[in-house]
Amino acid sequence: MIFTLELKQFRGLEHVKFENLGRANLIIGGNNTGKTSVLEALTVLYGDQDQLKNLPKTFREQPKESEDSGAGFWRSLAKDEDPLHLLIRVNDGDVEGDTIEAVASNETLQFVRSKEETSTLSSRPVVIVQNGPGNDFGINRVLGKVRLSILATRQQDPGDVSELFNQIAPLNPENETKLEELLCKAIEPRLRRLRYARPQGTNPHLVYADLGKGPMLPFTQLGQAFARTLEVYCKIFANQPKIILIDEIENGLYYEGMEDFWKGLMAVLEDQDVQLFATTHSRECMEAAQKAASAMGGDPLRFLRLDRRIDDPGKIVATTFGKEEMQTAIEFNREMR
Repeated sequence: MIFTLELKQFRGLEHVKFENLGRANLIIGGNNTGKTSVLEALTVLYGDQDQLKNLPKTFREQPKESEDSGAGFWRSLAKDEDPLHLLIRVNDGDVEGDTIEAVASNETLQFVRSKEETSTLSSRPVVIVQNGPGNDFGINRVLGKVRLSILATRQQDPGDVSELFNQIAPLNPENETKLEELLCKAIEPRLRRLRYARPQGTNPHLVYADLGKGPMLPFTQLGQAFARTLEVYCKIFANQPKIILIDEIENGLYYEGMEDFWKGLMAVLEDQDVQLFATTHSRECMEAAQKAASAMGGDPLRFLRLDRRIDDPGKIVATTFGKEEMQTAIEFNREMR
């Protein structure tokens, strides 16, 4: 699990450091303060080949008419277009001070890992972005041991979510039951069971829900909150990641069900040994997370806040605080976003 995260010259973040991270980490702050950039940095650090290839369009919309393959995105990751100064550092309890830094040449941009900041960083590349003909680019990833799952703001294809659900039972049949119970409690109290099926005349296979009366319905007919929550749990149970990233976690969730959603999610994160980093703009989401963490006991939740300095709006500062500080902010009706 990551305990500290430090970024230097990454996108709009000159130098921020989050300490004392928790099992669930909710990234908050005003518009254009770098919340999504934190998720992108973690993807650079831990993403697999496909996740890195798709990173330019994972969290940010790309113009439909644009033919840019993404090479420009990689060059723009470093603040002030100075790749030599880009740095991502974590302490995950395994490798103290594990660091990734960018090294640029005319043809390649290498992200290299070193245990010490003072190293030359030249011999241990983990990501290589190489320019090619026609503004194309290629990525070579030296795989690490950390498994990452990502949920962007855009909903995943229903068929892909259903395929993830189909993987859960063979891995651990109890997880299928857990998922049904979580959805029943937090989202749809009528839910009896879920089944992966392709009725005659339909295509492709989908997850169908039994609500106790009438025929089973495809999960896509049960609303955005149900679909979003199903996707979150399928990512965790099927992919068995160590870290999950969720952009705008509140998307599709009605505020009255958010506390139950957070209670279920925090329990699953602990049960499956997964660490969450999620962004939100919603005050209701923050309050629900705080209430759920307080009801559960322990200390699973951290709020990672990004703010522009009053005396220098070009610089952003990072603050880490827990449920008690959030409770104080709620009681005094202080601005949290």
